[in-house]
Amino acid sequence: TIQYMVSEVQYGGKITDDMDRRLFSTYAEYLISERSLAPDFTYNPESQIGEIPNEFRYSVPNKNEHADYVRYIQEFPEEDSPEVFGLHPNADLTFRINSTNSLLNTLGETQPKDS
Repeated sequence: TIQYMVSEVQYGGKITDDMDRRLFSTYAEYLISERSLAPDFTYNPESQIGEIPNEFRYSVPNKNEHADYVRYIQEFPEEDSPEVFGLHPNADLTFRINSTNSLLNTLGETQPKDS
């Protein structure tokens, strides 16, 4: 039910392309399942290439109190490792280089033109 709520109800209506909706549903099937609710489950890769800040463990917490969930959320690293999403650490470097180039290009385009 949670899988359906996320992939079809919450986000599915916002995805207009049928292939994108199928892809998102596939991700939801993989990431939101009974195995992801097991106490020993983690989204961390089994063999890491890079380091995850503070050796944070990405998992589904089993808490009873709201304050415990808030504390868990506050422990999240400020920058997630690309490996948690199945990407190589170089993906982060590529993203940052592209973002910087885009920012510098935009700044260059906003400079006043000489007449």
